[in-house]
Amino acid sequence: MVNFKSIVKNLQKHYPDAAEVAIVNKGGKVLFSTPKWDIKGDIKKFLSSWTSGTAQYVEINGIRFSVLQMAPERFVGTNLHKKGHLVAASTPDGDKYMIAHIRSKAKGSWVHMAYPAIARAAAMMQKGSDSKFIESDVDDTESPSQILSQKVSEQRIIDPILKAEIEGFLGWIRNAGGLPSYLSYSLQQNDPIQIA
Repeated sequence: MVNFKSIVKNLQKHYPDAAEVAIVNKGGKVLFSTPKWDIKGDIKKFLSSWTSGTAQYVEINGIRFSVLQMAPERFVGTNLHKKGHLVAASTPDGDKYMIAHIRSKAKGSWVHMAYPAIARAAAMMQKGSDSKFIESDVDDTESPSQILSQKVSEQRIIDPILKAEIEGFLGWIRNAGGLPSYLSYSLQQNDPIQIA
């Protein structure tokens, strides 16, 4: 059996801005909720609005969230009066939903960080799932673009043909008469790529 409390605790460890979290089935029954977040009265209307795909806003616990993104597997909304954000994800089989109230002062770009964390936690709820949060040695004060840049630079693969061409060009430049000779040679060959 899936331990909802453990999954939510794991989510909040990896994404602490998920202040309140609830897990519901597609019939609208609340299977688990963090303390002090009672959404039983709002959940059926929320699910109906989400699945309609046409809602402009939803309301939970008296807070109105304007819809930013809405797809069968994803819901993202924000409160325009700085009362936080609402992010939800379905399990891969679409049988359950994880809904999270994100703090209004969430770190970084909450839009790009909240949904992936919640979607991963939702995937962990599916029976037989091997989805898990990856322990990271990255400083969580870095922006997503800094993290991506760091990961790309760690995995950079150099094209050997390009490397040989650049080394050849550098050989021409290092030679005292190399650059004028290289330019003269490129012009004589009328090679537009080399000239550019």
